Amino acid sequence: MAEEVTNSVVGKIVDLLFSAAKREIDYIRNYTKNVNILKNEAQKLTDMRDRIQQRIHAAKENGEALLAGVQNWMEKADTEISKAGEFLEEEANAKKTCFNLRPCVNLGTLHHYSKMSINKTLFLLQQQKDGQTYESCVSIPTPTPRFVDLYQTKNLDDIDTHKLVLREIIEAIKDESIQMIGIYGSGGVGKTTLAKEVAAEVKNLFADNVFVTVSQTVDVKEIKNNVEKAAKRIINGEKVLIILDDIWETLVLPEVGIPCGNNYMNCKILLTSRRMDVCEGMNVDRNICVNALKKEEAWVLFRRIVGDEKLANDSSLEKIAKEVTEECGGLPLIIQAVGNALKNKKIDIWEAALDRLRKHAPLEIAPEIRKAFTHLKLSYELLDSKEAKLCFLLCSLFKEDGIIDMLSLAKYGVGLRIFENLDSIHDAEKRVRMAVDTLTSSCLLLSEPGDKVKMHDVVRDVALLITSSSEGEEKEKFLVEAGKDLTEWQPRNRTSDSYTKISLMDNCIEKLPDHQLHFPILDTFLIGSNDLSIIPDDFFGGMKEVKVLDMSLNNITSLPQSLKLLKKLITLNLNFNTYLNEISIVGELKDLEILKVRGTGIKVIPEEIGQLNNLRLLDAGECNDLSDVTPSVISKLTWLEELNIGTEKKNAVSRLGLMEISNLKSFRALHLLMVPDDCHTFPEGTYFEHLKEFSFRFWHIKTSFSEEQSKLYLKRLLHITMSDFPFKMPIKKLFQVSDGIVLVAIAGLDNIIPDLYGESVDELKSIELRDCENVSCLVKIMNEDATQSFVASNDLKLGQRKTTKEKYFSQVQQIFLKYLNNLKLLFSCSVQYISLRNLQVIKIVHCDSFLMVFPLSVAQGLSNLRRIEILSCDSLMVVISGGDEQTTDNDIEFPKLTHIDLLDLPQLKSFYSGDSTVKYPSLEFIDVKICPSMKRWGSGVHDMPKVKFGDDPEILNLFH
Repeated sequence: MAEEVTNSVVGKIVDLLFSAAKREIDYIRNYTKNVNILKNEAQKLTDMRDRIQQRIHAAKENGEALLAGVQNWMEKADTEISKAGEFLEEEANAKKTCFNLRPCVNLGTLHHYSKMSINKTLFLLQQQKDGQTYESCVSIPTPTPRFVDLYQTKNLDDIDTHKLVLREIIEAIKDESIQMIGIYGSGGVGKTTLAKEVAAEVKNLFADNVFVTVSQTVDVKEIKNNVEKAAKRIINGEKVLIILDDIWETLVLPEVGIPCGNNYMNCKILLTSRRMDVCEGMNVDRNICVNALKKEEAWVLFRRIVGDEKLANDSSLEKIAKEVTEECGGLPLIIQAVGNALKNKKIDIWEAALDRLRKHAPLEIAPEIRKAFTHLKLSYELLDSKEAKLCFLLCSLFKEDGIIDMLSLAKYGVGLRIFENLDSIHDAEKRVRMAVDTLTSSCLLLSEPGDKVKMHDVVRDVALLITSSSEGEEKEKFLVEAGKDLTEWQPRNRTSDSYTKISLMDNCIEKLPDHQLHFPILDTFLIGSNDLSIIPDDFFGGMKEVKVLDMSLNNITSLPQSLKLLKKLITLNLNFNTYLNEISIVGELKDLEILKVRGTGIKVIPEEIGQLNNLRLLDAGECNDLSDVTPSVISKLTWLEELNIGTEKKNAVSRLGLMEISNLKSFRALHLLMVPDDCHTFPEGTYFEHLKEFSFRFWHIKTSFSEEQSKLYLKRLLHITMSDFPFKMPIKKLFQVSDGIVLVAIAGLDNIIPDLYGESVDELKSIELRDCENVSCLVKIMNEDATQSFVASNDLKLGQRKTTKEKYFSQVQQIFLKYLNNLKLLFSCSVQYISLRNLQVIKIVHCDSFLMVFPLSVAQGLSNLRRIEILSCDSLMVVISGGDEQTTDNDIEFPKLTHIDLLDLPQLKSFYSGDSTVKYPSLEFIDVKICPSMKRWGSGVHDMPKVKFGDDPEILNLFH
């Protein structure tokens, strides 16, 4: 029995030993196989990482927030790939030694590397498994700024009528038993302004604030789109404020996507309407009337607009001004319009204006408009600028409460010849901005973000009255049916001798009359943003005087034959007719100066376009299928000033005929989109750096950009994505003359100076760096003598020594830094070389090694800084450091700083680490969240007279 047990045990031991021996032998026998598997899996993980990296870049381009964990996965993937690479390199060297330098193979070496290959392969496989989630999704959309975050509050001091109503509305909103509040009052009394003031004051009480303009024509789909996200938050139990502005008829809120009723008391709804019965019809819980201003309040507001000093110095003028104010009926809209119209006029103009204001408006118009008509028409008539008057009338062609693009006004204005002695398209854009400035300062237009404006509905009604009854000086008559949900247009009369402009924009028109219409003096026809697929061939035959034709944002597949009859056409907009791929007929329009085919389906710019000898602007941006421009077309456009174009094909400069630009005497602006590879093959001798305006974007065309982006702020923008540093000389020349740079995922770049620039940084106004892993600072000059070592190249004077009078970044207005994991400081140099006197905004996000923003002496020069945003920087300890040895006076003042946002900064100790006085005379908002190490704002004295701290304990504790 014992013998059997012994034999059994021995047998098991032998089996184990044999299995172990076999496994060890297999390591040696399968050495090559195991190493090759490791190589393959390392390559698979590398490919997976690169695919996910591309998704990350695309997500960041779209402003989306990365999913939790994806950045950590990328870091782990990089580590595993790096380890595998180092191991394989070590294995290759050992293999050479083992097989080439020794008389026999070292079995121990083979065993070691085979076994290690298997172990490392397991890590690679696990990393691939963990990354499968991110191959399909790496991000979530980030919310756009709420209207309440952009709204600038008004001065209501001594305007008790509005202050009392404001308090009443806020009390109603805070009352948990009240869900819906109505504000009613006449047009121009200030309802919309009060609603926005309320939203600004109570924004901290709500997870979200939504502002929707309803208007006379209710667009249910648009309302649903605007409230969709807020509705989801309401259903999830979050508190949300929804403002429905300018309601003309009863709305059933659930039908427009707004949850309400006893089950959703977390939703507060604020309505504004001109009519009390509309509010009552919607069963509001509290109805609040906004009355016209009292006589003394109207006088306070009028004095603010005209200027106390001007009135105090002239008793005769003050007497007339009081009478003018009384004629305005206590309506803020009219008070502001009339005050702005008269404030710079002589007293005889004031007297004449008072006489006009005492006359009644036409009796046939609606009572709501009658009161405003005379006053607003006076403001229009008192405009000194004919261009401003014409721009004002053009604005009435857009739909009610529509956002009006200034660039569109400029293009229409060029076609209508409203600008005398026009030098260029660029000059037209400047002239429109001047006209709009005049109109906004006169309260005839409202400013909107991004080179856009809007018309108050009362003002638009007056403008339409002027243009529909030939009341204006220009004796023009408009037919405006914009934004009325029309599905077809069938004018009753085929002939009209009176209309000069027709606007059918922003409807749902699918069909036009299949016969000729006779409009003998029509100069403008706007039918953009509809559902047209076909324009009848004879349609334009009776409109031969048309100079401006806008058919953008339709589904047009081909152009009608009657188009070539419009021999006087100057501006033609065919943008975003994505199925339109043939435009040869446009070559018949010899007077054409502006041709816009952005976002169409064209594949080539045909040779017929070369016949347009008067063409000033050709916009063919975002044409995804465009691959070529017919040779010699560009050189034939002798008056061409501006070209917008792009392609996904390589060698864009030759494919698009861009070398022909150098022969055009008037050419000034090129907006070009090319694939990233082209930045390293950009040819010598293109001379693009001499252009007055350009945007070169080396990225993929599918990541679209709008024409407006390149116009708003920067005139010479260079944007390069996913490329390698160093850049060759043609591109380096563009860096020297650019006023804005955007660099995304540039491998090998360490800094801005001296890597990209030597001394020539005088033009730079905006810096944006994202995902440039090697960037450690913006300026790296280790000692003063280093400035002498910059190497001059291609006659760029980069080698001259910098003096203290010539400082880096003195023109920079914006700095945006995101996902720079190696960034530690902005400046690794003596601060005597740094001046940020024009910096307005600095935003730093997800720079995990970043330690400090500004040294003291740089902070003391931030005289124009308006906003600081620092988000999710794991290592940041202080925003402004204490003193330095070069500074004796350590006091700081930020005269224009209004916003400071500090979010998710786990190591931040304080805003300022010194003990001196810091003054913030304009600071209004401080937002500090998820900064657990920050126990105080800073020592010393911090003077913040305008900050409203509210009841946020996280901020209050910093100032105890």
